[in-house]
Amino acid sequence: MRAFLAVPSDAMWVESARGLVARLREGFPRASWTKPDSWHLTLKFLGDIDDDAATRFAEGIGAAALETVTGEIHAGPAAIFPERGRPRVLGVGFSPSPGRESVEQLARHAEATAGRIGVSGEGRLFHPHVTFARIREPWPAEAVERYRHEVESWPFPTWLARSCVLFDSRLDPEGAVHTPVREWTFQGGPRGVRA
Repeated sequence: MRAFLAVPSDAMWVESARGLVARLREGFPRASWTKPDSWHLTLKFLGDIDDDAATRFAEGIGAAALETVTGEIHAGPAAIFPERGRPRVLGVGFSPSPGRESVEQLARHAEATAGRIGVSGEGRLFHPHVTFARIREPWPAEAVERYRHEVESWPFPTWLARSCVLFDSRLDPEGAVHTPVREWTFQGGPRGVRA
């Protein structure tokens, strides 16, 4: 399976982000815009792993996931990657908060767990963000700055991070399809309710 661990999106946050992305699509240069069902907070991308590795990762991450405290995360600065050079990925980052700190700690645990079972994944530093677009043809610097302004002035609601999910991601011609494999509810979150 092509697996990743993520905090699933908050319904109110997604509805707000839909409005922003619809506006961005109309007024900006060409880009490959992501679909709302892919708007989650990825904690660790594992890549192509077999069922045994997925089981060992789930066993290794379970206790840390259940000890993670439910918390609010707040949209913050625009996410533009790479930070230097021609942007290829556009999204929104998250401001510092106890909720963000809690999921960052879980992301560090996921990275260590993956390493212990011999899965390296992407090996990138964790930057909490949601991807809205991928750019294939370069945007003018003015458009990138205008994107930054639009995202940072958008009134996103609070995102309540209350669970994490191990997803299997299958690539289809219409885009990626994410299937939950295992889910853990954070402390203080309602049991059996996906965020």
